[in-house]
Amino acid sequence: MDDRRIYSALMIAGASPFLACALLPAAGINSFGRLGPLNELAADYGLAILCFLTGIHWATQLYERSPIPINLFIGSNVVFLAVFIAYVASSLNWALATQLIAFLLLLAVDYQLMRREVITQHYLSMRFVATAVACFSILFILVSG
Repeated sequence: MDDRRIYSALMIAGASPFLACALLPAAGINSFGRLGPLNELAADYGLAILCFLTGIHWATQLYERSPIPINLFIGSNVVFLAVFIAYVASSLNWALATQLIAFLLLLAVDYQLMRREVITQHYLSMRFVATAVACFSILFILVSG
């Protein structure tokens, strides 16, 4: 079974809320009712997506038959804990900036996994597109806020 279409669609769909949170204020929409301001919604969503991405790394570590030279349990936990602490203990801008860095770090980990043939080039390409959309959106939120 070829999962390319499924994970490609899921990655693009997963990145699109970041784009919406970045661009909707230009159309005069600054919040979604009870969900709150879009910049806060982007930070909330970013925390959830980063949790999901680190979970994917955990699954990769658990199910990969050959030894992985990168300990994904520790690496992804460190990244997620930094994001969570920034989210809880600092300003919204620091939380978003930390998330931006975390997305790039996790993409770098995926690049190393692709080099070691744990993931495919296509998967990494889609992760790059989704990460680029998320990072540019977060950056746009940070500079326009």
